[in-house]
Amino acid sequence: MAKPTFKITDHSHADGFMVRLVEFEIPGGVTTPEQFAEAVQAIAAQLVGALPILINGRGPVWGYGMLFHAAHPSPAIATYDPRLGYVIVQTHDERFEVGQTIDLAADEL
Repeated sequence: MAKPTFKITDHSHADGFMVRLVEFEIPGGVTTPEQFAEAVQAIAAQLVGALPILINGRGPVWGYGMLFHAAHPSPAIATYDPRLGYVIVQTHDERFEVGQTIDLAADEL
């Protein structure tokens, strides 16, 4: 079992707004709730601010819940679906609606 690793980068979207992309990986594919919570705590300060948070990674639902909780004050949170792109699951910003999709083209990454 291993602690997840995170890569956090900011990107300009084609519609003129910035987003913060949070990508994670679990080395070996298995982690514990304690390890995931510790990893999220280490990046928590980067999950709040003025940018929508886009989350991408293969992990447990409870791990995503921890990320959502840490990023809650952000303007919006989206998760990645390979068929749809990033889907808004929470928002505090009138620019975004729950269920709205955000596509990040390869040239935006």
